[in-house]
Amino acid sequence: MQKVLIAEKDPKTREHYAALVRALGHRPLTCEDAIGVLDCASAHPEIDAIVMDLDLPGAWGEQLLEVLSGLEHLAQAPIIVVSAPRSRTELMRLLVMGMHQWFEKPPEAAELMEAIRTCLERSAALDIFDVEGPLPGTADGAENSSWLMHA
Repeated sequence: MQKVLIAEKDPKTREHYAALVRALGHRPLTCEDAIGVLDCASAHPEIDAIVMDLDLPGAWGEQLLEVLSGLEHLAQAPIIVVSAPRSRTELMRLLVMGMHQWFEKPPEAAELMEAIRTCLERSAALDIFDVEGPLPGTADGAENSSWLMHA
């Protein structure tokens, strides 16, 4: 069972997203504001994906996105943003800041569920790799470091 952090200020919408996550067989962790998101992210370093609104009380959404994507323990957690309409320029900036997918409110339930499912599968696949460890087939990875220059 994977954990999905849901950051949404509206209680009904937050519960709707949580129900989608539960229907996929996973555990939702819900927050209503930016402080709650940061507290939850600190308390649960094993978060596998994030579904968030950019318009949360307590912080400018882009700042929160940047902070979350910069946390080492969340580096592999995909971030799905569900928010009010944005311009192409804003969406490009959000992608650079760490957003993986964006939905305009209100999203179709089936589409959001599929995005969450796909992100969780991706997150699970990345978990099998130890990106900080040595390269496969070496004691410390050093003798295979030359492959980087020949690729």
